[in-house]
Amino acid sequence: MHADRNLSDWVVRSRPRAVTTFLLTAAAVAVSTAVRVALNLAGATLPYAAFFPSVLLAALLGGTAPAIFAAWLSAAVVLIGFTDRPGQTEAINLVTFLASSGLVIWFASLYRNALLELKRSEYARELLLNELRHRVNNQLAVFQSIVRSSMSGEDRAKGEAIALRLEAVARANGLVWSDPRAMTLRMLLDAELQPYRASGAVTLEGVDVQLGPEALRNLALVFHELATNAVKYGALRGDGGRVEVQLAQEGGRSMVTWREVTMQRITTPQGEGFGTRMIRASLAAIGGSVEQDFREDGLVCRIRFDAAG
Repeated sequence: MHADRNLSDWVVRSRPRAVTTFLLTAAAVAVSTAVRVALNLAGATLPYAAFFPSVLLAALLGGTAPAIFAAWLSAAVVLIGFTDRPGQTEAINLVTFLASSGLVIWFASLYRNALLELKRSEYARELLLNELRHRVNNQLAVFQSIVRSSMSGEDRAKGEAIALRLEAVARANGLVWSDPRAMTLRMLLDAELQPYRASGAVTLEGVDVQLGPEALRNLALVFHELATNAVKYGALRGDGGRVEVQLAQEGGRSMVTWREVTMQRITTPQGEGFGTRMIRASLAAIGGSVEQDFREDGLVCRIRFDAAG
């Protein structure tokens, strides 16, 4: 994969009619000439075999014109330097080489044009994604502003909670669009729990796993909700409690055990609030589930999901 990407970048950066392209083509023919000398010393009888790589390289690097230049330069080198008495056999070899070089140039040009078109499409896609990211983030910011400004009095706290959830979605989208292939579960938890890890109130251990875009977006909401509840009602209220997060793999699925240890006894909530329902809905979207156990010394939450979701 990396080799294909490097080759495509190399092809895109090359300039077909630049002087450096022809100089590189001449250098490639010189290398082929050295190989041809070595083949002569070894007793080989294929006069043009060593020059096909030069033609192919020139076709990939600069296109048709440098490749034709490489073919004729190679033919001249063979005729002048390696042919004693030109005759019918040498003429057949020359025609065969030029015809074969034409096929090489044709196929290489098709491949080169395909790479260039792929690069242009990739560039257009990146522009579209950047524009989409900009618009989505702007829309989320507008929604946050509307929610905060529309709710007052007793509803202000609810409005702030909704705005913070939208912020969690925006943050997750930013992580996805930055480099989705590099995002892992530990990186997501670090981003959500960073304000509390510095004080030692949160520990994070276990096996890390790479996250798919959908898993990343939904888990961002889940962990944001758990952290928010821990700050309001649980182990992160500032009275010496702590949160222990353990990552593991179980039956081919990822599992996160969120354990809160509080300094004060907690009571089991009556019924499910909006936050708990949102956690369940977010996990259901990626084939996940959650088990919550409210103990006297704190909440134990076990989350199972498909990381590739």
